[in-house]
Amino acid sequence: MIDKKQKICESKTLSCSLVLVTVIIFGVSVVPAHAVELNAILSSTSTSAQPSFVFERSYVIDYPNGGNLENLLSGKNVTMTYHVDPSDPMKKALINSLNQQISQGLGSAANITDVDITYEAMLYPSNSETHVDYKITFIPTVSNYVLRKATSDSAAILDVQWMGLTVNGTMMVNIPNYGQFDLNSPIDFIKMQSPELYTQLQGTAAGNLFDDPLMASNDLLLDPISQWQHLFDPAYTLVDTNILGYKGQKIVISTYSTGESNISEGRMLPTVKNADLKLDVDYPVSYTERASLASIQIDGYVAVTDINEIEYFGSSPQAPQGSGISSTGDYPVQVIYSMAAFGVVVAIGVFYWSSRVTKQEKARANEVVGPSGPIQYEERKHWADRFDQ
Repeated sequence: MIDKKQKICESKTLSCSLVLVTVIIFGVSVVPAHAVELNAILSSTSTSAQPSFVFERSYVIDYPNGGNLENLLSGKNVTMTYHVDPSDPMKKALINSLNQQISQGLGSAANITDVDITYEAMLYPSNSETHVDYKITFIPTVSNYVLRKATSDSAAILDVQWMGLTVNGTMMVNIPNYGQFDLNSPIDFIKMQSPELYTQLQGTAAGNLFDDPLMASNDLLLDPISQWQHLFDPAYTLVDTNILGYKGQKIVISTYSTGESNISEGRMLPTVKNADLKLDVDYPVSYTERASLASIQIDGYVAVTDINEIEYFGSSPQAPQGSGISSTGDYPVQVIYSMAAFGVVVAIGVFYWSSRVTKQEKARANEVVGPSGPIQYEERKHWADRFDQ
């Protein structure tokens, strides 16, 4: 048998090579971001759209050394789901606040006419810690985002500044058998479901982590749309074509997306905050928000245009002549070829290294190694051969 140390060294060399290649390909930059996932389908011929914003956050209360909190939270498992009633008066006040933010803070001509809100929260133990997870699905009805419709010689102009909306204030609803509840405040869930834990958190640095509003973490506008990844499908048929105002025709759909780890954007890491809860013992507390994601689909050949330092989508049913529109995003053809050539070079290098190692092993097979003679090799068989025995 081949010396185990030799195998370990070769394995480490291969692992290091693969890691090095991975680092080169995917980059090492770190881009901090905050938690929101946006999915939107926008029609250049429609009067309104219903994009989906999903805000998520997770807390962990750790008790590695036991303590009173472990006794308090052990076995406690609570799930809460609440859908805001269409007639809830909170919705009207929230819509007014958002429209003011869109027009004055974001410089958008669009406006919100309705909102659909679903709130979910969970508190559950896991090993030596307790998790508290939050998720708010926020679906506004956005109107007047089409500033100009397409003509035979001009593209449609779509306003998307509304996607930067956030909710910094309260979202008070009246829950039956409980009373007033703030959907935007993590601490209200703790107060409702675990009053003892709520009391322990009050006035502490760890308790301050639960004061950050859940829907105040939308930073999509910090990443220019012109830098988003994009592609188009020239023969795309929607299952539900009524969303974009078409009746089953094959239409061009352009997709813009951001938030995924790739060469241009680097690694998208979650945002993490930590604090200690000092009681009978120290309890580490942290919260995590994953990196923001966004995907926007628009009918037509879409490009980003800048008007008075504000980015808009320009959509045309036909590809502009000489525009060089391609499904490779902003990467020139030379870059694509260079990336392919780099992959070929890496592959050749790996095969050369593997061949060289194999030849060295065969050469050592004929060498005398101590009194036992040359190295003996066992014939290698396929794993399925055992069934023929």
